[in-house]
Amino acid sequence: MTSRRLHCIAALTAVLFTVAPLAASVATASDAAADTTTHTPVMGPSLLTASQLAAWYFRHSGVTPQIPAFSGHAAGDVQALAQVFIDDGRAEGVRGDMAFVQSQLETGWLGFAGSQIPPDAYNYAGIYAFDGRTGLTTCAHGDSAPSRCMGSPQRGVLVQIQLLRSYADPAATRAPNRLISAPSDRAGMAPLWEYFGGHDCPCGKLIWASANGYGLRIIQMYSQALVESGMAGACIAYAPQVAGPTSGTGYWDVTKDSVVHSFGDARFLGDTRNIRLNAPLTGGESVAGGSGYWLLARDGGVFSYGGARFYGSTGGFRLNKPVNGMERTNKSGGYWLVADDGGIFSFGNARFFGSMGGSHLNQPVLGMERTPSGNGYWLFASDGGIFSYGDARFFGSLGGAKLSYPVVSMQRTATGNGYWMMTLDGRVFRFGDARGYGDIGRCTNYFGAARMLVTPDGGGYWIATNNGNIVAFGDAKYLGFPATVGATTIALLASK
Repeated sequence: MTSRRLHCIAALTAVLFTVAPLAASVATASDAAADTTTHTPVMGPSLLTASQLAAWYFRHSGVTPQIPAFSGHAAGDVQALAQVFIDDGRAEGVRGDMAFVQSQLETGWLGFAGSQIPPDAYNYAGIYAFDGRTGLTTCAHGDSAPSRCMGSPQRGVLVQIQLLRSYADPAATRAPNRLISAPSDRAGMAPLWEYFGGHDCPCGKLIWASANGYGLRIIQMYSQALVESGMAGACIAYAPQVAGPTSGTGYWDVTKDSVVHSFGDARFLGDTRNIRLNAPLTGGESVAGGSGYWLLARDGGVFSYGGARFYGSTGGFRLNKPVNGMERTNKSGGYWLVADDGGIFSFGNARFFGSMGGSHLNQPVLGMERTPSGNGYWLFASDGGIFSYGDARFFGSLGGAKLSYPVVSMQRTATGNGYWMMTLDGRVFRFGDARGYGDIGRCTNYFGAARMLVTPDGGGYWIATNNGNIVAFGDAKYLGFPATVGATTIALLASK
């Protein structure tokens, strides 16, 4: 069960009841996230059928559903109840299949164990079950106002659907036949499921539950139901991990607002969020073994954290073009910086193998990749051009292709006999021995791609999207992504 502190909701009789807000549960507008992760709307069509929802329910519930007989359906008919959610959702413009998933989180898979609401309340969303309220054992004798007893399964579902709409759609308050409405200061303030928990709404208000991440948990459960029903996993941020061996134990996600987000065994070692930078961050690199990392600014300034040693920078240089990428040497005893014009700057034990500095480029160079031996590197440009130096072999490029979107990231294979390039729309192109593991090219919900990172064994990769998701492909282990992000990813760094 999820504890809740609903502040004020228009009651079923249209009388407004107010519950005093608890300071610990409410974020101020300044505390709120600048963006969210999956951008999953409350409004919209259902993607799953009632039979698919019922099949997902019985695969995971493990309890006897406490649903009475209604409208000619036998007691315990999960599919019939799911159909009510879908039908009412369609009438109100709400994603009824997601509301059904929410009800499983709220009712303990329709078992109501440990709930302050009994099964005969037909209350599938914990409405008016705010923290500290005395529990009911039955609705046979009614309830004090505001009543948690809905009267019938159909009414209980409709109340939930209408309340969801009122939080998401400001026009809902003017719709006819309202049984319930969100408080006036919250109406239309939560169009996304991510906003429904604790401090998660940028509006600075508590929306549905006191627990942070409440909406993301519903999305996770819904994504499981989608994947198990055969929907495309790549476009679902919380798609369950594919069966089989996985690779990767951690990574750092560095965002343009100077924040480093840590996942798995990657430890947070510091960032530049409280430093006044002369130029914004543009990339970074992790130390071999994961003991530290460098962050790179556009003026070539290098910031070292943990076991990452400082070997120099171009921070005080007068550059022809800004710095755009960084790569470490094999044993982390040095690093290269690359500028927009393809100029290379070597520090520590990094050897110079050549550059594009002084050459004419159609598009700026965005970054570089070293070879497995460390005796060479590739430079890549935003038009997909590839430039090879040292023992780096050329396996092809996108330089002559007509691209709809620029290249934003490149990664080599484990052998160094191939590489991947990814465009802004999330399409991944492979060269040499690079295998295809999938991409997000058709996933409009992510608003494009920012960076990719190959797994330690080279059997997969992660793609960081423009709205904060990190999607795993191949044998890449699902390690998570920021619950809230304030800017686009500029670097995705492996901890090993």
